[in-house]
Amino acid sequence: MEGSRRVLHGMKHDYDRLRHALDGMAQRVKEAMHEALQALRRFDAIGASQIIHDDPDINALQQDIEDLTARFISRWQPLLRDLRRVLTLLMVAGELERIGDYAKQIALQVRRAREAGYTPLLTTDLQELGALTEHILTASIAAFLSEDATTARAIATLDDQVDARRRAILEAVRQMALNDAALFDAALASLEITRALERVADRATNIAERTVYLATAAHESLNA
Repeated sequence: MEGSRRVLHGMKHDYDRLRHALDGMAQRVKEAMHEALQALRRFDAIGASQIIHDDPDINALQQDIEDLTARFISRWQPLLRDLRRVLTLLMVAGELERIGDYAKQIALQVRRAREAGYTPLLTTDLQELGALTEHILTASIAAFLSEDATTARAIATLDDQVDARRRAILEAVRQMALNDAALFDAALASLEITRALERVADRATNIAERTVYLATAAHESLNA
């Protein structure tokens, strides 16, 4: 009996450590995304450069979570329910790492545009899309950490809004570039930023799907 209690206590300690690591990574990714959008709004090459410089830190956090997960499985050999929880944390860490990459891509476009002397087209529209995307990211992380399947399912509607805004921006940018070849670089920057924001929303929706799976053990597609 005492041995079983020690095992349960040890598993809980290691799982809590893993959860804490994921929470820290999630907060860092949210910060990177927020800072990337601030750099876009301010057209701030210095801020953009800092995001690019800090991206390896996010990658290192994911690697730490991979190591913690491997040690947890090796040490405790968890049964299905606990194994599902640990592997879900690992998969969410992968989604967060990719979101960090997209924040870096936005920063790269801002810095490149600033250094070359052009401004991405439709910056107001991009900022509005960015605000919606940031909201989805924040909501998906909060839902996952609280294992809130109801909130996670609601994120699908927000992702549809991102898709609609993306299509409108892409069409507007295409028309502007066709009418004025001098806008090519600015148009390309806007397209790259738009695609990055769309992918952030998609990855955040994937996190919402993982939340539903974690809470219910059921697979539901929210990113159709």
